[in-house]
Amino acid sequence: MALAIVVASACAPQPAAAPPTAAPTPPRTAAATPTSRPTATPPATATAQPTTTAAPGPGSSPAAACPRVTGGAAGNQAQLVAIRLAHNPGFDRIVFELGPSTAPGAPGIPLYSIETASSLAGASGQPVTIAGSALFGIRFQNASTRSPEGSTTYTGTTDMHPTTPLIKELRMVEDFERVMVWGAGLDHLACPQVQTLSGPYRVVLDFPTPP
Repeated sequence: MALAIVVASACAPQPAAAPPTAAPTPPRTAAATPTSRPTATPPATATAQPTTTAAPGPGSSPAAACPRVTGGAAGNQAQLVAIRLAHNPGFDRIVFELGPSTAPGAPGIPLYSIETASSLAGASGQPVTIAGSALFGIRFQNASTRSPEGSTTYTGTTDMHPTTPLIKELRMVEDFERVMVWGAGLDHLACPQVQTLSGPYRVVLDFPTPP
């Protein structure tokens, strides 16, 4: 009897075990992504353009400290006939007077450029010493102190040491193959006012000074 109860108990259906309940998964938290801080970009540094000169010489000044001045016409030809240099109330003045030339071309003011320089060199490539602490190069294309036939049209001095308060020296640096360059040495840097006149043709530079 007891054996029958045990057998019946063994054959009775057993309640199914409940599957284990999975532990709740905690919500994912997105990892904070560090925000990249903008990197300060250093300001661009302006680089001064070098002037077309040789190594720095005694008459030195910052390149491009004054704006470069140009004028004249490429087809014009001229001869230097006179230079005048004097002090006027408020400025020192240089006047280049130009006359007609027999070189092929039209009469008039030839191409010219006026700009600060570190030094100036002649056709030989050797720097030319010019007094002063600031230096300007005054360049004429298609101009000369000598005519194509070889005669001299400018008979004045090519190295002036005036008593003007600002201009200390005006010297011819080059006169070769109708390229003429003069150097003006100043006591200190001052930017010139440049004008051209006709009847006769002239290129005038006025460097400001105290009255």
